[in-house]
Order: sequence, then C-alpha cells, then structure tokens
Amino acid sequence: ATKLQERAAEHARVQEQASLRVIRQTADLVPVTRPTVYMQAKGLQPPAGVMTDAMGEKTYIPATDANAKQWTMQYIQEDGTKRFAKDSRKEGCFHAVGGLEALAKAPALVISEGYATAGSLSQTLGFATVAAFDSGNLVQVAKDLNKRFPDKPIIIAGDDDKHLEVTQGANPGRSKAEEAAKAVGGVVLLPIFAPGEATYPHGLPLVTPQSYRQHLSVTKTLDDAQQEPEHGRLTEQKTAELKNSQLSAAQLSALSAMKRHTDFNDLATKSELGQDAIHRQVNSIVDAVIEKHQAKIEQQERRQVQESVREQQQERPRRVAKIR
Repeated sequence: ATKLQERAAEHARVQEQASLRVIRQTADLVPVTRPTVYMQAKGLQPPAGVMTDAMGEKTYIPATDANAKQWTMQYIQEDGTKRFAKDSRKEGCFHAVGGLEALAKAPALVISEGYATAGSLSQTLGFATVAAFDSGNLVQVAKDLNKRFPDKPIIIAGDDDKHLEVTQGANPGRSKAEEAAKAVGGVVLLPIFAPGEATYPHGLPLVTPQSYRQHLSVTKTLDDAQQEPEHGRLTEQKTAELKNSQLSAAQLSALSAMKRHTDFNDLATKSELGQDAIHRQVNSIVDAVIEKHQAKIEQQERRQVQESVREQQQERPRRVAKIR
C-alpha cells in the first residue's frame, strides 16, 4: 500500500509541475485573432480562449478541469498533428469553446470529442460548447460538468466511428457517447451523412476485424522484407501470395472514406451536405432538449409553490387552535 501511495503522490507531483509549466507557456502565447491554418482547414472562426504563437501558425488549446484550473494544453501543428503537454493530466480536462465564462451562460452543455467538432457546434448553436478531446474522456468530463452546472441539460455530440465497427468490431465514439449521456441523464446526438459517405459500399467484399488484422500483419511482413531483404527475403511466389491476401485498393479506399466522415465537423467540411446539415441536425434537437428541461424546471417550481401554499394552509388552523 505504501508503494502505491508513493507512486500516486509522485504522479500527482509530476502532473502539478506540468500544470505550472503549461500555465507559464500559455502566458507567452497570444489569442487567435484570425484563423490559423488548422482552423481554416476546419472551417472555424477564432473564439475566445484559443491561443497561437507570435507568427499565428500553430494552434494551442488550453484544457482545464471543472474548477477552471489548467492542467494541460493540446498543441496542433499546421498539418493537423496533435499532442498534449508531456506528463500532463488530461483525464477530466476539457476546453470550453468561447471560454469558461461563456460556458456558464450557455443554456445547455453540448459536449463533443475534438476541438474542431466543438467549434463547429458552437458556431451553429451560437453559444459555448465543450471539447473533451477523445471518447475515453467524455464520461468524466460530463460527470464533472454536470456536478458544476447541475441545472443545465447535457447533450453528448459523439463521433460515429462506423469504420471501426468494420475494422475492430466496436464503435467507441458511439458507445462512449451513450455511456456519458446515461451517466448524467443526457441526450446523445450523432451526425447523419449523405448516403454512401459513412457506410461500407454494397458489392465490395466485406471487411471483418479478422481480415483487417491479417491485412496489417501481411503489410508489415512485406514492408520488413523490403527494408531488410537480407533478414526477411521472400520468394516471388510467397510475395505474390501475401499481396493477394491483402485487402484490395477498393476496400481500403472505402474504409478511408468512412474514416473521413465521423463527426459534426466532418459533416460541415467534408460531406456533400455541408454546413447547413449541422444546423438542420443539431439546432432543432438542442432547442427541444433545452425547452423540455426548462418546462421540467418550471413544473418543479410550480409544485414547490403549491406545496408551500398547502403547508401554510395546514399551519393556519393549528395557529388558530393555539390562540384559542
């Protein structure tokens, strides 16, 4: 137990140091005033809270916990490559698109995975949204924000990882969104793409998790043989057999297309349905959730008033009896 406690204490100390380092780094950055290369590619306008370097090239996304303490930061290169601060804490941390003060004023908590998705949702809804950064962080972020803002309805705008259903037999974007919504009594919202954009084509041989794993294994064997022929020399016949066991170019192209259509930012920037589709799919549902939540609050308030009046009416005869 002592060893575990020591490791936990050291882990906490390292994360605290990383937090201080990231906070100092953030102070040296500047707010984004015009879209960075990454933001341009994602169709995003610069909201409050996003930072960049002096040249306005890289994109920096500060991440805080529900108490507004910054623990980490996501660094996004011009080509979209992402990473987090070394040794930093990500669990339970998020970025509020538009800032934490704006989030406190939002009529609902709309939580998504990536920053680009949260940004697209904020632009169409007109209020602050939340980026939890990945599906594994959705549940904790939803719980923490529900505790921080118990009077706000919650919508989990998940990724629909249909390509992973094909290659891995699981859809973490959908399942984690459903888990997060269930944990806080929220609603799940998933993007709907144009026919054929996020589905595997009919007529192509099916891909299964087993056949996909085999494809990866064979591809690695062929790559290793090409890079180090003296150690992994393959006969022409064996090479041909291995290549024939790989997925076809058409199958790989189909999977790649599915992978490009998973979230609401993809809907806005890559789907033939475009930006208008987000407005159609998101706004009406979010508005309905907000209205339903508000009606529930008003009903509870009316019930409390009625109970208070009833108690006062019951108390009045007792007071009269005491006076007599």
